[in-house]
Amino acid sequence: MNFIYFGDKSNKSILFIHGMASTAMLCYEPILNYLSDYYVILAEVDGHSKQLGELISLEKNCDEIENFIRTHLSGNLYCLSGFSMGATMAVEIIGRGKVNVEKTHLDAAFLVKMGLLAKPFTNIFCKVIKRIKNQQTIPKFLLDSAMGKDNNSITEMLYSDISSGTIKTACKFVYTYSIPDKIGDYKGTVLFWRGSNEHYPRKSAILLKRYLPNFMDVEIENMGHGQFLHEHSERYAKELVNYLQS
Repeated sequence: MNFIYFGDKSNKSILFIHGMASTAMLCYEPILNYLSDYYVILAEVDGHSKQLGELISLEKNCDEIENFIRTHLSGNLYCLSGFSMGATMAVEIIGRGKVNVEKTHLDAAFLVKMGLLAKPFTNIFCKVIKRIKNQQTIPKFLLDSAMGKDNNSITEMLYSDISSGTIKTACKFVYTYSIPDKIGDYKGTVLFWRGSNEHYPRKSAILLKRYLPNFMDVEIENMGHGQFLHEHSERYAKELVNYLQS
């Protein structure tokens, strides 16, 4: 993994974990200007940067984020924020309870086991990414069903050098993920954002409520996967800051 820092370390800290097949900067660079009052850390997941090798284990990457928080922040993080795959990793980290996280922000966390669909969904995802990289067209109905109607965020935030091996490793973690039972002991606040056009994040929110009945579940109207973050960055950042200041 790699970590990129912005701002004054004496300020309250926010650590962001980006989505699958994207990069930290593609996801979060547009909102950085609105977070100047915070110490911002972007975690770059293995396999999602030219400087990093193939992704071997997202569990290991969660270990490295925990170690970063212990080593650089004395074990205390003000806010942990993740998008998509990154949000699933954030759930894993607060569920382990090994570091202190005061606030958690989840954008479209994927927490639903795919069962027998895990393998075909992984193969489809790999084929879609390959077609995007090769500038080939993808059936609109397929993108609309997976990402939300008229949502081009996946193509515009794509890390074009990602390998099929990294995608398969990430999909295995996300599509077979189990929420830790210990997450019920988490004492911080949790804000869950999901677009109204997202199918699985809605199911994920229902599942997470079994463990954290008081978390804040917010549906963003007319948004698909990654659309709020990518197409409405200013509003995204301002509403995130409202949560940080609440």
